[in-house]
Amino acid sequence: MNKKDVYFRGYTTGYDIASENIYSTLNPDRYNSEDIDSFVSERSEFESDSYRQYSPFEFFSHDINECHNSEGLWESYEEGVYKGILARVREFKRDNKKGFVRNNRS
Repeated sequence: MNKKDVYFRGYTTGYDIASENIYSTLNPDRYNSEDIDSFVSERSEFESDSYRQYSPFEFFSHDINECHNSEGLWESYEEGVYKGILARVREFKRDNKKGFVRNNRS
C-alpha cells in the first residue's frame, strides 16, 4: 500500500460522498459561500463519523494500520477525501453559476 493509492481511494470516497448528497443539501438556484463551506465540513464529518463504520472500510483501515508508515498513509487518505469533496463542489459551482448569491441569506 502506498500514498498514491491511499490518496486515490480517499479522493474517490470523498467525491462519491459529495456526489450522493450535493443536490439534496445545496440548492442550485440559490447558494452562497457559507452553504458551500458547511457542505464541505458536513461531508468531511460524515466520512470520518459514519462511512468508516462499514465493513469494507474496516478492512481497508486494518491494511493501513499494518503498514510501517500508517500515519503518512492516513494523512494521504484524509487529504484525498477532502480534495475529492472539493472537486465535486467545484463542478457544482461551475454547473450552477447562476444560483450563487454573494451576500448572506436573511
